[in-house]
Amino acid sequence: MNLPRSLPARLYLLAYDVEKERLTARTQLGLVLRAAALADLYLDQRLTDDDGKVKVIAAKPTGDPVLDAVLRRIAEAKPRSWRRWVNADDRRIVREVRDQLEQDRWIEVKPRRILPDRVTLRERRQVKRYATEVKAALRPAADADPRTEAALVLAARGELPTVLNRRGRREHARRIEELSDTVWPVARALEKAVRQKHAAAASG
Repeated sequence: MNLPRSLPARLYLLAYDVEKERLTARTQLGLVLRAAALADLYLDQRLTDDDGKVKVIAAKPTGDPVLDAVLRRIAEAKPRSWRRWVNADDRRIVREVRDQLEQDRWIEVKPRRILPDRVTLRERRQVKRYATEVKAALRPAADADPRTEAALVLAARGELPTVLNRRGRREHARRIEELSDTVWPVARALEKAVRQKHAAAASG
């Protein structure tokens, strides 16, 4: 089974802790997946930056229902900043991506009444291999493709502990900054959105 092509699906899988068999970063996962959708559309040259705002330059459907929904909402709305779109519908996209991965048999979901639904990963070996591939992009001489670099940047900016812990993010800060150029408006917006989310949680 090949990995899903979309970045939101890949970032969801990267957020899964294979050893502990649980999904991590639930607090900011929606932000990460929204950013992943924006980055995906940005890399495919369907979105561009227009003085700090998101602009649609190709509205033709991608064939992926999650990405198409995001693209359609942006096309129908007034111009907004990247951070506004990272924050928009962050809970909805978690459910949409989860349902897509469950339908494609990457995960199994067991509803629970009080606790969050239990998510079980089916294709552990492939996800572990992909996580290793993403982390390999940290090497200065690595020749990773733009989508792999984007996955690493979003995992770092979104603070996914399964990819990089806090110490790792500090140690590789320069390399992460270099790779961020590929999806710079999304990376910057995600970092700010995550900080805002943490600040709100701390003050609340």
